[in-house]
Amino acid sequence: MIIWRIGSMKKAFLISIVLLFFVQQTSFAAPPQNELDQLLSELDWTMNDLTDYLGYYELTIDDFETIEDLKDMLGTPITNENLADLLLQYELTRPEMDTILAEFGETLDDYYFIEDLDIALSFYLGHDEEMAELEEFMALIGLTDAEVDSLFTHFMELDQEPLEQQMEGIITRLDPFLMIDETTELTEAQQDELVSVLQDMMGILKLEPQFYLVNRSGVETPVTFKELINMEELYGNVLLIQLYHTNGGLILDMQMSEEMLMSDFLFQSGKEFAEVGDLAGELTTLFHNKLPNTASTLWANMLFGLLLIGLGIIVFMFSKRIHKVT
Repeated sequence: MIIWRIGSMKKAFLISIVLLFFVQQTSFAAPPQNELDQLLSELDWTMNDLTDYLGYYELTIDDFETIEDLKDMLGTPITNENLADLLLQYELTRPEMDTILAEFGETLDDYYFIEDLDIALSFYLGHDEEMAELEEFMALIGLTDAEVDSLFTHFMELDQEPLEQQMEGIITRLDPFLMIDETTELTEAQQDELVSVLQDMMGILKLEPQFYLVNRSGVETPVTFKELINMEELYGNVLLIQLYHTNGGLILDMQMSEEMLMSDFLFQSGKEFAEVGDLAGELTTLFHNKLPNTASTLWANMLFGLLLIGLGIIVFMFSKRIHKVT
């Protein structure tokens, strides 16, 4: 049996980043069963293994007209020979490759086709610095791999077609706030609009945010959007942000220190996440034929970035009030 390990936060980002371009998927009659059986025998797979693998790319057997089309999508099984060639291509030893994969929570056993391993190594070696920065950010605000996976899973369960149009409207409404100068004071109407935008964003994403000020004794005091914007200092408290599914289940929580709140840390980090799709350029060609209809995980990553930007604007406006007072 093949073991799929897709829970790693870094692997989630990899998949999110590279799935920028896609073509429309067309459904065909599945290849003949006898040819499928022969392929499964060659791969030493069960039908469930094949279904799981295709499902990871949001495909089914019915999406392939011939067995040749299916083989082209799957790629070439890893052998000692083609693995040696790949290591030579990247000027790596086997232990060095194992170390790189381990840094991303993976092993060679997580890969069956040499093309998949090639793409992963290309990304890991080429974008290790960016990935390290993203992981450092996660650690700073107290997000775990499991929480990030939970949020991405939540995003993936949303109806993507209306969501995209709705989020375009949110982006349009956020634009004026992205251009606000540091010395500009928000009017009451602007504050109300900002709160409205963020509430609408949360509603579209089916998230229920809760904000708390946590003192040194760990006592949590609830605070609203509007109250947070108008606060002039935290009095030594830490800001705790919890995101719940609208059905009541906790998805994640993160904490912001006063130092973070007095800078544009969260805002800039959100911009990095929202623009992370730019990294896909050099990988698009490699994945184009492999992934005909899998833009949704990138959209999840973009949503996460926009969510951080929205929260970051609140924090940024709050920090301006602190600077004005001090």
